[in-house]
Amino acid sequence: MRLDIESLRVFRELVAADGFTAAAQRLGVTQSAVSHKIRRLEERIGVALLRRAGQQFVLTTDGRELLAHAVEIVAAHDAAVDALQRSAVAGKVRLGCNEEVAATALTEVAERFGRTHPDVSLAIRVHDSAFVAEWLDAGEIDVALIQVLDTPGALRHDDEVWRRDELFVVQAAHADFDTHCDVPLISFGERCLYEPFFGSAMHAAGRAYHQVMECPSIQGVQSAVTAGLGVAVLNTPNITDDMRLWCGADLGLPSVAFVLRQAAESGNAVDALCSHLTSALAGTCS
Repeated sequence: MRLDIESLRVFRELVAADGFTAAAQRLGVTQSAVSHKIRRLEERIGVALLRRAGQQFVLTTDGRELLAHAVEIVAAHDAAVDALQRSAVAGKVRLGCNEEVAATALTEVAERFGRTHPDVSLAIRVHDSAFVAEWLDAGEIDVALIQVLDTPGALRHDDEVWRRDELFVVQAAHADFDTHCDVPLISFGERCLYEPFFGSAMHAAGRAYHQVMECPSIQGVQSAVTAGLGVAVLNTPNITDDMRLWCGADLGLPSVAFVLRQAAESGNAVDALCSHLTSALAGTCS
C-alpha cells in the first residue's frame, strides 16, 4: 500500500474545514475534486474513512487513526521539502490578490514561500480584482493573483491561468425568483467584473432587476443568498447546497479565469515568488 501526500493533504484539510465545500475553497479546487481524492484514498486503503450525510460527515475509527498520521506525514513532508529548497534570494515583493484567493489558496502558499525564501520580504494587499489589476498597472504591486472574465478581451497574452470556474445566477434553495418581474440582485459592487455582463444579458433577455444589497464580501453575499434576499452571480466553488440555480432566463454567462499577472519590470525576488506560485497553484486548476 502506498499513500500519496496530496491525498493525505486533502483529507487533512477536509477534516480541518469540516465540510467538502469549505475544504474545496481552502484548497482552491472544486468540491468534486475533493470528493474524488477522498474516494480514491478510501479505495487505496480498503476501508471507509468517513460516514457521509450530504456535506456533513463523521470520521470512522479508521479515519481518526489515519488523520493523526496524515497531519504528521504532511508536516514532515513539507518541512523536508522546504529545508532542501531554501533559497538565498533576497529582496521585497508586493503581492496583490482578491478576497477569494486570500481566503483559500494563498495562505498556505505564502507561509511556505516564507520558509523557503527567508530573506524575501513579502507584502500582501487584498481588494477586488479590478482594484488589484489597477495597482499592478500603476506599479504599486509586483505580482497580482486576480479573477478576470475568460474572454480574449480580458485575458492578456502573458497571463498565467491557474484555475477556471463557471458562473451561475443562484438563489436560496427555498426561494423562487424565477418568474419575478423585477429580480432582486445581491451585488458585489460596481467594480465586480461579472455584473456588467449580467446587466447586459438581463437586458437582452428582457428581464428587469434591481439591486437589493451590495456587499464586497463573498461570505456576506452567500449569507444573503441563503437567507432568500435575492439572486447573485457566483462562481462554482462558492455555490453551496443551500442554493439552487435561478432559471428565469438563459443568460449565457462566460466563465472566469484566475490568473497570475506579473509586472513588466521584475527582479530575482519577484521571479522567485512567481515560480513558487506557479508550482503551488498548478494542481488547483479545474
